[in-house]
Amino acid sequence: MPRGGFESTQTLKYEVGYVASVPIPKYSQTTAIKLDALAVLAFDLKRKLDTQTETSHVFHLPALLHTSSASLIERLSMWQNFVADTERQLSEIQLAIDDISFKLYGISDSDRKIVEHSVLRMENEQSNAESAEDDEENQSVIDAGQLVGEVISYAVGCAFGRWDIRFATGAKQPPKLPDPFAPLPVCAPGMLQNAAGLPAEPQDVPDDYPLRISWPGILVDDAGHPEDIEGRLQEVFQVIWQDRADVMEQEACEILGVKRLREYFRKPALFFADHLKRYSKSRRQAPIYWPLSTASGSYTLWVYYHRLTDQTLYTCVNDFVEPKLLRTTETVAQLRTKAARSKAEEKELEQLEDLEQELKTFRDELLRLAQLPWCPNLNDGVQITAAPLWKLFLLPKWRKTLKDTWDKLERGDYDWAHLAYTLWPERVRAKCKTDKSLAIAHDLEELYVEPPATTKKKRPAKPVEDEGEE
Repeated sequence: MPRGGFESTQTLKYEVGYVASVPIPKYSQTTAIKLDALAVLAFDLKRKLDTQTETSHVFHLPALLHTSSASLIERLSMWQNFVADTERQLSEIQLAIDDISFKLYGISDSDRKIVEHSVLRMENEQSNAESAEDDEENQSVIDAGQLVGEVISYAVGCAFGRWDIRFATGAKQPPKLPDPFAPLPVCAPGMLQNAAGLPAEPQDVPDDYPLRISWPGILVDDAGHPEDIEGRLQEVFQVIWQDRADVMEQEACEILGVKRLREYFRKPALFFADHLKRYSKSRRQAPIYWPLSTASGSYTLWVYYHRLTDQTLYTCVNDFVEPKLLRTTETVAQLRTKAARSKAEEKELEQLEDLEQELKTFRDELLRLAQLPWCPNLNDGVQITAAPLWKLFLLPKWRKTLKDTWDKLERGDYDWAHLAYTLWPERVRAKCKTDKSLAIAHDLEELYVEPPATTKKKRPAKPVEDEGEE
C-alpha cells in the first residue's frame, strides 16, 4: 500500500479475514466513552439533516418547512445557515475523532499530513466525478430551486395522502427518532399512518383532518376540475400558510422560474424530471408520481404509484378522460354551428379539435393497456410496472428507459415478474417446468420437473500390488 494511504482505485474489502487483520490499538475506558459520545453526536447531526430528504427512512418535513418565516427566501437563508452550522459541528467532531485515532495508532504529525492529503485528494476526485455526471445529464439545479421543488413534491404527497400535513402545520409533533441500531420503521415519521404504523387508509383518517385526500391516487392537469393538480396544491398551501398561501405560491413560482404552478407540472423537464432524479439511486429509477399524457401534453393525468390497481386505468378513462372528451366535443359542436366566428373563436376551435382527437387517442390507449390485461404488482418494481405505459410518458429519458424495459419484458428477460406471467402465462409456465427459482417466484412449484439424477461413473480401482512381490 502506498505510504499516503489507499489509491483512489483501491477496492475496499470487508470480508472477515480482511477485517480481522486490521490492527486494533489498546485504549482506555475513558477513550472508548469519548469516541462513543462523538460518534453518536455525529450520527444525530447527520440524521437531522436527513429528516428533510423525502426518500429517507427518517423524513419528516422538507427543508423549508423545518424553518419558520413569512418568506421562502428568508427560509432558504435560515436553512443554509443551519446546514453550515451543522457541517461545522461535524467537522469539529471529525477532527476530534482523528486526533484520538492518530494518537492511538502512534502516527506522527508528518505522516498524518500525508494521509490527510491523500484522503482530501480522493474526496475531490469523487466530487468532481459526481459533478461531471450531473453536467452530462443536465440535472444540476441551484439550491433554491431544489429546495422549493422539495416543498412542491411534499405538497403533492399531502394531496395523495402520502404525507401527514399536520406536521407542517404544527398540529402534530414527530415521534422521537429510534436508537441508531434499532430496526428501521416501516414508514418514515412524516407519513400519514394508522395506529399500527402502516400507511393510512381512508378509515384511519379522523373527520377533522385538515385536508381532503385524493384516495384513488389520480390528479389531473385540468383547470376547474375538483382533482386539478394546481388546485389541489393550492389547497395544501392554504392549510399550511393560510392567509399567506397566495404570496408563498407566487414566491415559489418566481424561484422556480415559472409563471404559475401549472406550467411547472406541464413541462416534463421541470417537475417530473426533478422528481425522477429525486427518486433515482445509482441505476435504480423509481418515480412514484407518474404523468400520463396526451401526445402534446395538453392533458395529463398524475397517477400515484402506491395506489395502482387493475382498475386504475379504467378509472382514468371513466372519471377523467371521457367526461373531458364529452365537454370538449360539445364545445366543438357549438363553435362549428356558429355562423360567424371571430379570429379568437377560430383559434379556439382549432385547439379544441386537436384536443378532441388527442383525447380519443389517449382514451383508446388507456383502454388497450387496461385490457392487456395490465395488472400492476408493486413487487415488480416501478420500471417493470410502468413499462407497458411507455408511450404515455413525455420525458425522453424516462420514456426510453421504459421502452427498453418493455422490449426486455416481451423477450422474456423478466419472466420472474408478476406482470410477465399476467401477459404471457403460457411462456412463463413452460419455463417454470425447468427453472425452479422461476416456479417458486410465481408459486407454481407443482409445475417444476426435477431432472433425473445423473449417476457418476466410478473410476476403476487401481490394482493392489503384492507387497512381497519384487
